[in-house]
Amino acid sequence: MTDLSTIFEGLDTREIDYVQARSNAASDSEALRMIIASRGWLRNRDKKDLNRRAMAFKTDNVLKAQIKLDENLEKAAEGLVKLLDSRNENIKLKAQTEIMDRRMGKPTQHIDQKTDASVTMKQYENISPDDWDKKDTGDE
Repeated sequence: MTDLSTIFEGLDTREIDYVQARSNAASDSEALRMIIASRGWLRNRDKKDLNRRAMAFKTDNVLKAQIKLDENLEKAAEGLVKLLDSRNENIKLKAQTEIMDRRMGKPTQHIDQKTDASVTMKQYENISPDDWDKKDTGDE
């Protein structure tokens, strides 16, 4: 994992804001809108370096979150299992459903869809270019 201090090392406050915004934005333009900066501001900086830092920042945060979740996965499962002993039938049912859905997969849902829309189907004929003059195509 990258140390956050090295990601932001040597950047001014505005550049740090951009790196943080860019780590969550889909594009440079979106990040610039988030920090209320112009494209000209970005042109005067090392855009590749700032975007590389943004990716490192995003990756670092995702990894930290995944590690935190992994560390607490067993605790979360135990908490869910404890809910099976709840006196409240709704809580017990939700815990049962959650466990079964996660372990066995959610059951498929069948959808009956009826429509009253009328559809006009076009029919096309396959004809060779040799037959174009023989057949009226209606393109006159």
